Amino acid sequence: MIEIVRERSMPASAPEVWGVVSDARRLPEWWARAEGVELLSGDGLGRRQRVISQWQGRPSEIDQVVTVFEPERELEWRHEAERLDGRPAPRFSAETVVSIKLSPDGEGATVVTLASRQTPADEEKAAMMRDNADYLGQMLESSLARLETVLRAE
Repeated sequence: MIEIVRERSMPASAPEVWGVVSDARRLPEWWARAEGVELLSGDGLGRRQRVISQWQGRPSEIDQVVTVFEPERELEWRHEAERLDGRPAPRFSAETVVSIKLSPDGEGATVVTLASRQTPADEEKAAMMRDNADYLGQMLESSLARLETVLRAE
């Protein structure tokens, strides 16, 4: 498994942070890999959503299902399907899971921990994914910076 984790203290309470990160429609405001989102079904645990973006200049869609939904504490989703140019994307990962954890950080502040866990489809893909780890780390850092900007504006 390849795990990449980044965290940052946010100038907002857990309920304020939760209000942003738990609302799929708000992903394009702060998640660096989301230009758009479609809610496919459900709400909270089991919610299905489609994140729309670009990958290396090509249209990308990722269908996700929410697997952990603990208000003001943790949100997690798993990739169910990935498409490039409207066709199934090459399979690099047997499983991809993204988690968002919130923990108190003094009065009125919250530490937000973003983690991406990927189980490579095979050893060749594992090497490629390790080479891509810096990019994923930067994407998580960018997402945290964008989230902080959103929270400061509210």
